[in-house]
Amino acid sequence: MKSKSPATFSSLGNKFTLIVLLIVTIVIAVVTWLGIRQSRSDSLRLLVSEGKAFTEALAQSTESAIESERVIDHFVHLRFSEIVASFGSANLDSPSTDQLMAVARDHEVYGIFVLDEQANVLAGAAVKTVALNPPDFVFAEAESLLIHPESNYILLLDEESAGPEPLQYYLEILNTLDRIILIIDDATYYVDAMPKTQIGFLAQNMAKEQGVAYIIYQTTDGIIFSSSKTDRLLSIESDPFLNDALEADSISFRNYDFEGETVLELVRPFSSPDFRFGLLRVGLSLDNYYIITRGFDLRMIIIAGALLALALIVLKYLDSRRRRDESELRYQKIKTVTDRIFEQMRTGVAAVNSDGFISLANDAFGSILSKSELIGKKWEDVIEHEHFSLDKIAPSGSRSEEKEITLSIGGERKTLLVAASRLSAESSQDEGTIIVLYDITRIKEYEQESLRRERLSEMGQLAAGVAHEIRNPLNAISISAQRLASEFKPQDNEEEYKLMTSNMRSESQRLDSIISRFLALAKSEKRNIEDINLLIFFKEDAGFLSVEADQLGIELNINVEPALTLLADRGSLMQIVTNLFNNAKEALNGKEGKVNVSAFKKNSSIVIAIEDSGPGVADENIKEIFKPFYTTKENGTGLGLPTVHRIVREFGGEIKLEKGELGGARFVMTFTN
Repeated sequence: MKSKSPATFSSLGNKFTLIVLLIVTIVIAVVTWLGIRQSRSDSLRLLVSEGKAFTEALAQSTESAIESERVIDHFVHLRFSEIVASFGSANLDSPSTDQLMAVARDHEVYGIFVLDEQANVLAGAAVKTVALNPPDFVFAEAESLLIHPESNYILLLDEESAGPEPLQYYLEILNTLDRIILIIDDATYYVDAMPKTQIGFLAQNMAKEQGVAYIIYQTTDGIIFSSSKTDRLLSIESDPFLNDALEADSISFRNYDFEGETVLELVRPFSSPDFRFGLLRVGLSLDNYYIITRGFDLRMIIIAGALLALALIVLKYLDSRRRRDESELRYQKIKTVTDRIFEQMRTGVAAVNSDGFISLANDAFGSILSKSELIGKKWEDVIEHEHFSLDKIAPSGSRSEEKEITLSIGGERKTLLVAASRLSAESSQDEGTIIVLYDITRIKEYEQESLRRERLSEMGQLAAGVAHEIRNPLNAISISAQRLASEFKPQDNEEEYKLMTSNMRSESQRLDSIISRFLALAKSEKRNIEDINLLIFFKEDAGFLSVEADQLGIELNINVEPALTLLADRGSLMQIVTNLFNNAKEALNGKEGKVNVSAFKKNSSIVIAIEDSGPGVADENIKEIFKPFYTTKENGTGLGLPTVHRIVREFGGEIKLEKGELGGARFVMTFTN
């Protein structure tokens, strides 16, 4: 038997050592490779999670921006629609320039034109020279409106008009379908407001966040908006990934080559009433991710080559910890953007846990309810209102529904739109409630104002015919009663006869007075607008108020700031003051009391307030007092306060009824001219 030499054993030992070393190296390499792969997977998963949160926040913000833009367009439409409604049943077959000029000046627009069924101008009036010649595209849109009248109106914007300011053109087709009213006005305020609410503005701002490469909204028709210039992108139909994402019900992601750079692209289906169904595409830069992973890989290879397993594990742990911290920091940055959007929302959002305590609430929620420091408080203790209990706004097992609630908050009546939904865990146990509040008080006020104007317009149409038909018989009755009293003398009951004829004449005169006041309420009058010094006005023009107050034993206090002027019609202003003083006088009902009249400047507005020490107005009557014919007085007509309201609105002001310091009613008029 041959014996093996030491050299052979040495060779075997070296081979074994090499094999063991190779195995150890392979094991370390495999472990290192698996660690690298897992770490990359974790980092990418965290980056995807951050991107999904950012994309979802972008979608919510985009919906809010679209809603804001729609609300602005709606209010612009309401304003111009009211101007068109002011024509009423006027004959527009041959409208006069003077008539159109009067309407344009009354409503402070640049110009008004009437177009026939071929979109030709029948008549027009321009207050501003820039409105003399509407551009050709306006008439092209008018022809389209005549072909498709179901859209009723078109609102156009011309930011490159011939004048110094942008112009807007409003086209509305009448019910007869053969006339179009064209209104031209300044669009500066619209152009200034829209960029701050448009989707593109939102995308540009959010794209400035660190790590965001681009934000794109793309439909099957093409790109709706993009935060940066892009080369020619594939259509959705030509890109299988986008085509699949369009059908998905969640956020999809992929690595995407964009402008020569590989980015993590997250895609979310998105739709709105104003745009076709499409995709929100958000690209997140992978530069930092690659820098981190490449450095980590290099260190792992060095440690693996040196067979320093312990050092490898320590460094792997430390490096993984650092990477997690950096990823967490990036997550916090994106989360900060989300939190900032949440806090700056004008919509109130709050979360109530299963125990009934508020766990989350943004600033808008507290502002709407005039509450502070809501978090940690019991819901039923904070919201003490029967319609605001959790069982009322979010019954268990029911779907989320919007409910409109009107209540008094901080001395002010507000109308809120409340939407609430229950959150349930996998065990079907109640985890809490999400509550969303919308303050629609101003919208309701606009609706009521629109209804009030519509009612006055209808009254104006009735007034002309009714007045003529009623006054002729009234005159005949009054004359007949006068002749009966002067030419005929009964043999019996002469005194009773005279009393009856006298009552006939007085009641005829009273009815004639009501008709006159009705006409004054329903029809706008030609007014002489001038700068009125309010101090002189109350001392001289309205000086008779002091005389009447002294005769009735009323303490009248007039406090007007010096050099305060108001752009108004003197006679109409006198009518306002007289009506409100008479209202205060009747509230005192012949008793001694106080009436305070004050005029002062508040910010850029002029405020005139008249209050009395009478019994005030019941809460249930506050919303009714400005309605025509509504009165709580036995002999009242219900036309005084509606007339005051109409005149104040014609001067560009607002009038409100408040609780006065004297205990009675306080009418506050605010003018912004």
